[in-house]
Amino acid sequence: MNPNRFRSAASLRLTLAGLVLVTAGAGLAMKSSWSDDTADSVIFHGNGKAPGCVVCHGAHGEGGGNGAFPRIGGQPAAYLEAQLRAIRDGQRANAVMAPSVAGLDDDRLRAIAQYFSRQEVGTYPPAPEASQARTSRGYRLVMFGDWDHGVPACADCHGPALNGVAPAIPGLTGQTAGYLSAQLDAYRNGQRPANALGLMPRVARGLSPDDITAVSTYIATLRPGGVMEAPAAPEAASWKPRAQSPEDFTPPPDTAIPEGPYGDMIRLGESIFNDTPTGASKYVRNDLSCRNCHLDRGRLASSSPMWAAYVHYPEYRKKNRLVNTMQMRIQGCFRYSENGIVPPSDSPEITALVTYFHWLSTGLPVGIKPPASGYRRLPPPTGTPDRGRGAVVYAANCAMCHGEDGQGRVAGGRVVFPPLWGPRSFNWGAGMHQVDMAAAFIRANMPYGAGGTLSEQDAWDVAAYVNSHDRPQDPRFVDDVETTREKFHAKHRFGYYGRDVEGVTLGTPAH
Repeated sequence: MNPNRFRSAASLRLTLAGLVLVTAGAGLAMKSSWSDDTADSVIFHGNGKAPGCVVCHGAHGEGGGNGAFPRIGGQPAAYLEAQLRAIRDGQRANAVMAPSVAGLDDDRLRAIAQYFSRQEVGTYPPAPEASQARTSRGYRLVMFGDWDHGVPACADCHGPALNGVAPAIPGLTGQTAGYLSAQLDAYRNGQRPANALGLMPRVARGLSPDDITAVSTYIATLRPGGVMEAPAAPEAASWKPRAQSPEDFTPPPDTAIPEGPYGDMIRLGESIFNDTPTGASKYVRNDLSCRNCHLDRGRLASSSPMWAAYVHYPEYRKKNRLVNTMQMRIQGCFRYSENGIVPPSDSPEITALVTYFHWLSTGLPVGIKPPASGYRRLPPPTGTPDRGRGAVVYAANCAMCHGEDGQGRVAGGRVVFPPLWGPRSFNWGAGMHQVDMAAAFIRANMPYGAGGTLSEQDAWDVAAYVNSHDRPQDPRFVDDVETTREKFHAKHRFGYYGRDVEGVTLGTPAH
């Protein structure tokens, strides 16, 4: 052991004289005079049964042992605490860590987690070498996922730079490829328990062994706070446009986007779709992007895909009693879902989005409404959806991502999980405020990456809970709440606009 590694830890109250490490077989044993098992003592000196946390994980939690010991510095405290508790309670098998946390109460585990969460790590393991094909595959899994196999993008949950999302989603950058691969293998084989949502085992099972190597290797090349740049993509010459059936359609791969002005407009549309508050900032007044309601960049069949929408417009809509073009339909989304300002139909933003949708629909017949259009509605619920039951479903399945207060999660200044109610969410005119539409979307697609796991009744109940909170006013508001409800909302079964909930009439101006 190099004592210089811990010399800077005078401020961390680490006393090397009290530590003597003895290698015993494959493990580490410790001799010390410490009998105190306070959090500080365990962190720096051990608990008399195992060495201090810093011996394996580093003075600032930077990791060690050539990746055998993970980087824990700067990770969300709630995530670290949950892992420590799982190891202590035998829910997560870890023969090295188990002696270190044996007998520690929840307060001490929480203090240890908070200590390492506050650390700033400035050193990183060497970046591995990888072929262009492997790097490209890893990048695509990180940024786009593989929804055909139930794998959402890593960045969609772990943040735009993979630095984690407080309070409970860990950062991935700074870990070694070997550690990341080992964890994915453990999830895949059932050796590491799932979190409350059970997402990671599903993701790992959707990855091939080569995929696990590719995504782990690519992530290990990144640095915390760094910008992920697309590596050179493999040739997409094998893809050729062809006529397809509306019942069984696959949109073209993004690697087939052509070069030139048309391709540039497609890419602009995709960029606006994925980060609408940034790409169309003049017209957006909340924190939602198109991709929040239309998953996998508008491709996913269960999530009102844009390729299915494009081919059946123009279409008459009861909402505004007009024949709507695709441009008008998008303008409606800006007005209601984005709680924003309607862009001109010939604006660069509308043109780019229409071009992107047009390209996604390559091969579909025009004028035939595909089965995937919109959200597939659920059968009527058993009785009225119950917002009280929905609150329980929300706490167990939604709050980790969207927050206990429904205001979403932000990482690195970017919205990772959108707000579901309140001033930064969609307004009372958006389609998603309708309980039946929200229930259909939730049942098919939520929790994120684990659609279909909630029961139909749970989907109805949690939709009622989410939509029984106040949000921005319906831009069609006339005279008063009751008049507006009667004109625009009375037909919505189970709708909450104008109803009294916990002493507040929802939709009342200034609420």
